[in-house]
Amino acid sequence: MKRLLFSHKSDVDGMGEVILSLIAFGSIDYILCKNVKELEEVFLDAYSNNTFNQYDIIYVTDLSLTRETIEKIMSDEKVNNKIFLFDHHETALKNGLNDFSNCTIRIENNLGKACATQIFYEYLLENNYISRANIVDEFVEMVRREDTYEWKKLNDIKSHELAILFNQVGCSQFISQMHKKLIEGIQSNKNTFEFDNFEKELIQQKKEDIDEKVKDFIKKISIKEIKLSDIEVAKIGVCFIVYEYRNEVADFIRYNSSLNHNDINPEVFDIDVVAMVAVENNQISLRSTKDNDFARKIAEMYGGGGHDQAAAIPIKNELFERLINDIFDK
Repeated sequence: MKRLLFSHKSDVDGMGEVILSLIAFGSIDYILCKNVKELEEVFLDAYSNNTFNQYDIIYVTDLSLTRETIEKIMSDEKVNNKIFLFDHHETALKNGLNDFSNCTIRIENNLGKACATQIFYEYLLENNYISRANIVDEFVEMVRREDTYEWKKLNDIKSHELAILFNQVGCSQFISQMHKKLIEGIQSNKNTFEFDNFEKELIQQKKEDIDEKVKDFIKKISIKEIKLSDIEVAKIGVCFIVYEYRNEVADFIRYNSSLNHNDINPEVFDIDVVAMVAVENNQISLRSTKDNDFARKIAEMYGGGGHDQAAAIPIKNELFERLINDIFDK
């Protein structure tokens, strides 16, 4: 049986489904996309040129298709029974994708906030495509904690180091290393997931690089206001960044407001949301720096979506010019 997987290339949650598929099926063809806009384009292109005819099952994970595209697929008897979508973003739920039998959208579960890797793992277990193993359970939970920010609440540094390692080595090497580590752990009945010495060295190198770059990005933040409704106005900080540092920039602002930083504008620590323009990734990442849902609200205003406190806007969409005008007062 031949399978194709579409997933998110930008974080460990997008990598998790590829790694689990390799464990479950031995091999899988996969396409990694930067954001929902790229997914939509690549998916529809593959559909229109009959690429899907080569596959028995097609998975879409950690990114959602539009409702219009799902309706189109479901009306096509040639493919509607072999395409399955797994996601955990509020925007997918708001768009009603759970109305379709081939879509599994889950925001929370018994452990807390859900992630796509965990949802996909449950699907593999339920269908006997994969056998439960302690080391895989721990890996999936580490991905969930990192992707949902629960690592911060639980002070689970090891889960966050998974993302640091991913940012240091990139998609291909991360997939290869984690697949090898998990397969060896399964074969030896290993109960815990541990980084080896080489991985620990790579993680430490990346940590030393992060602090300096994050502060440099924050020094260049411009502060604007965006009207969300008649009663809500968001104070938004805007800066250009390298995409992989998006979470660290937001964390620095959120958790360092009480410290004295002579070289950083103190008003930065009073913003509600930070909007980080990552040109190389063709998107603006939004992170709430306070306990609010402004990141998602702003994203949805300008053609994007995501979670309440972590969302994104594709740079090339019809609403992007309006966003630029709003945040740069053009």
